[in-house]
Amino acid sequence: MINSNIYSNFYNTLEIGDNYPTVIMGVINLSPESFYKGSIYKGLEEIKNAAKEMISNGAKMLDIGARSTAPWSKKISINQEKERIIPALEIISESIDNDVILSIDTQYHEIAEIAYDIANRFKKKIMINDVSCLKTDTSLIDFIVSREIPLILMASKKIPGDLCKIEEIIEELGKTINMLKNKGYNEDNIIIDPGIGHWVEKKTYKYDLKIIDNLQKLRVFQKPILVAISRKSFIGSVLKIDDPEERLAGSLSSTAIAVYNGAHIIRTHDVNKNLLEVISMAEAIRKNQ
Repeated sequence: MINSNIYSNFYNTLEIGDNYPTVIMGVINLSPESFYKGSIYKGLEEIKNAAKEMISNGAKMLDIGARSTAPWSKKISINQEKERIIPALEIISESIDNDVILSIDTQYHEIAEIAYDIANRFKKKIMINDVSCLKTDTSLIDFIVSREIPLILMASKKIPGDLCKIEEIIEELGKTINMLKNKGYNEDNIIIDPGIGHWVEKKTYKYDLKIIDNLQKLRVFQKPILVAISRKSFIGSVLKIDDPEERLAGSLSSTAIAVYNGAHIIRTHDVNKNLLEVISMAEAIRKNQ
């Protein structure tokens, strides 16, 4: 049973917690290397329209990423990441309402600082989404602490998403959260992500199923829980569907279970009526536990 005691208010405009509607985070994917080709936006007009459509369909956060973190993806330089993200972030910032929070999916201080400056110029609210749990570029830590930038921490030990078991996930998230607290960072600015997905060879789909089933164990941190399951490979493994384009039903059913088990934020490629209805039903059933 979910006890109603997790609550955060980011920028005093977005309330997230047990007693509030699940927050939808729409994915703005700028990386051609990504596993789901249907999620990649090309051209500034397409990027702007996608952002506006997601917001009109209910997204309160947008996650903007220019680098694929899948282990088999072609690696790009920081300069390439910068070239992709700067124009996209600028056109999104000038096109959307100020209450929408822009999440920058990066592991690098240089990208985070540029994004922070752009967001400030356009008076937009920003957070950093680091899938390495602040392990890739340690100089990012002091920048986030000094600016008090809200942060999404995805559980990782050595490389992004390499943790298989919920106990390992809790241990590594705990280490990073304690490190940030010791540096004076306000831990109320933290969102946690267990890191679902086929990030490393040893992590089979069965681990992802167990993580979703055990989401409530993450409540030990008393922080909003973000789940990113949209179109991922564990769905393909269970349903024997290789093409991410065909994994929508699996994404929606997995989302319903994640929300029922306590996810507060759903990061998704599909911000639409079907998703909203699935989330609403899962919330209604959860409240009647």
